[in-house]
Amino acid sequence: MAIKRFDHTAINSKDIAKSKAFYSEILGLAIGETVDMGDVILHYVRLPDNSAVELFEHKDRTIYNELQNKEGFVKHIAFNVDNIDELNQKLIQNNVKFEMDLCVLEPLKVKALLCIDPDGVIVELAQKIT
Repeated sequence: MAIKRFDHTAINSKDIAKSKAFYSEILGLAIGETVDMGDVILHYVRLPDNSAVELFEHKDRTIYNELQNKEGFVKHIAFNVDNIDELNQKLIQNNVKFEMDLCVLEPLKVKALLCIDPDGVIVELAQKIT
């Protein structure tokens, strides 16, 4: 038995329209399926390998508020990109907030930035450098 590949990361969304726009229109992920699970609607945005960011739209907003105060949330999610400079400009044009401006992280051999998605999740975008 072995792990085959990464499948998805789940994010509790406070505004599903803004979240979907960030991941699809700004980061360029493909809008996938929407699944109504009863108390939550799952919205998928997919990477080229079919892995996904799973956006949780809670029908009961009190559940969302309670979940935001729990410990153990992920520090950040990261994507490898092919043109960090172009993506950085797109983020700036869309008034996306930054946790760390675009810079070279020499020990990691990447040019990277940390931005904040509409739900407050830190998103690392990095391009390998030689």
